[in-house]
Amino acid sequence: MKLKDARIIFMGTSFFAKELLKNLIENNTKIELVITQPDKPAGRKKELKPSEVKILAQKNNLKLEQFTKLDAKALEKIKLIKPDLVIVAAYGMIIPSEMLTQPQYGFINIHTSLLPELRGSSPIQTSLRQGLKETGITIMKMDSGIDSGEIISQAPVTIDPQDTYPILEKKLTTTTNQVLIKTLDEYLEKKIIPQSQNSDQATYTRIIKKQDGKIDWSETSEKIYNQFRAFYNWPQVHTFWNRNGKHQKLTLTEIAQTDQIAKNKQIGEVYQKDDRVLVKTDQGSIILKKVQLEGKNNLTIKDFLNGNPTLIGNILK
Repeated sequence: MKLKDARIIFMGTSFFAKELLKNLIENNTKIELVITQPDKPAGRKKELKPSEVKILAQKNNLKLEQFTKLDAKALEKIKLIKPDLVIVAAYGMIIPSEMLTQPQYGFINIHTSLLPELRGSSPIQTSLRQGLKETGITIMKMDSGIDSGEIISQAPVTIDPQDTYPILEKKLTTTTNQVLIKTLDEYLEKKIIPQSQNSDQATYTRIIKKQDGKIDWSETSEKIYNQFRAFYNWPQVHTFWNRNGKHQKLTLTEIAQTDQIAKNKQIGEVYQKDDRVLVKTDQGSIILKKVQLEGKNNLTIKDFLNGNPTLIGNILK
């Protein structure tokens, strides 16, 4: 069977998934159903916001489902489609094992790491937080384990020192779309024999929580900068400072790192050198470029200091 003849269900939610779906649409594949997460509250007003996948599916008049859970009703709807293949990319829900047996050619997942490394829910964030210089994408057959299925193909992606989450996500998206159509074609034509993973070499990621963005200034400047890169989109990195006797949250929206040693400064102390505003860490310093006080606008550090000069000399916690 060729990809253009296959009946396909696509499951995904994020920007990464949307770009892959767009590629499949542009290559005239038969997308019989798109499944994405329910609309989620977003912003200060907590208004319901559709996923990027939903917006693209509606724009292309594709049949759409948003299951709150993958239960017996969801399984029945998938059975009615009689898919040859289900493609999954950053969907965000665990798929029950009884679903995995439905399509003739199985469920195919696109995972943003070089498996068996970085299995789990946060491979992009984890690769950045660990300061890795390379990651990649894996196209794999899904089984009942966590990203443990047979590998169909892989492609490496270089991580540059300045890459943040959105930059690396775009790199991974581009690489995936360069190989996806050809790989799926060859898989369906049985020109590729999927290979088992070596589970002894597996490493795992975990679900990212809001508190993961809290900065520990006793870490090195490199570790803090990698934390910033990893959590650039969410939850963002933040700290607390004593502003007029009040303990207030300060989000760091743009920073850089330096090996500069601040003698006679305390860990977490904000200081100025030349035209830069820095924070002392265990090793080196973090350069503050843009910050946002909770409930206020995002400002350059220069503009922020105009209204908050007491930040200099403060010990961030």
